[in-house]
Amino acid sequence: MNSQRGRIIREELLRSIVWIGLGLVGWPIVISEVAWLEPTVLTVLGLPVLTWALLTAGMIGVRTVTSTELQVQTPTGLSMSLALGIMLGGVGAVSLVAAGGYSALWTTVAYVVVTIAAVGWYWYLRLPKSPSETTA
Repeated sequence: MNSQRGRIIREELLRSIVWIGLGLVGWPIVISEVAWLEPTVLTVLGLPVLTWALLTAGMIGVRTVTSTELQVQTPTGLSMSLALGIMLGGVGAVSLVAAGGYSALWTTVAYVVVTIAAVGWYWYLRLPKSPSETTA
């Protein structure tokens, strides 16, 4: 294993601590609120581990194949942050409908409006051409 790949794997494993933490907290909440999902050891522990493994392997794969840093200060990192935010917003919208009992129509409308606003703002700001133009 070369040093670049090793560094990518180390960074993503450190970042994946967040994924497993959110999975261990979030999945049991969803499981307890949704009637059609039985609270077994497989669902309470298996789903967080599966979520963690897929997200971590996916990020390692993306970074290895594209050879990009995916830091937030780069245009690629900003694009990945936007995509991740849109996906997490979708998960939040689904959980509001499934577990919270909110109206599916209004939750979907709110999610689409917020997504369009975020993408529009992203395009309006015009990403910097080089990492040196970003501010910390």
